[in-house]
Amino acid sequence: MARASSRAQRILAPSGGGRTTPTQFIRETYEELRKCVWPSREETARLTMVVIVLAVAAGFFLGGLDRVFAELFNRVIFGL
Repeated sequence: MARASSRAQRILAPSGGGRTTPTQFIRETYEELRKCVWPSREETARLTMVVIVLAVAAGFFLGGLDRVFAELFNRVIFGL
């Protein structure tokens, strides 16, 4: 049977542990951002339009649904 180790095991962070300085943090962040693949200007514009159109469509749908439920509520509860 295996015996439990009497020594406490330390779990190290991927960077080797310890604290980093603000300048090191900014440098590492900049290096990671350089690795990112950024969308082109055209792709950004196209996806922005998709989001705007879908937001407007969802707004009309939810507004229409609200109107329908308001009418049903008024007719059933108040008998108008």
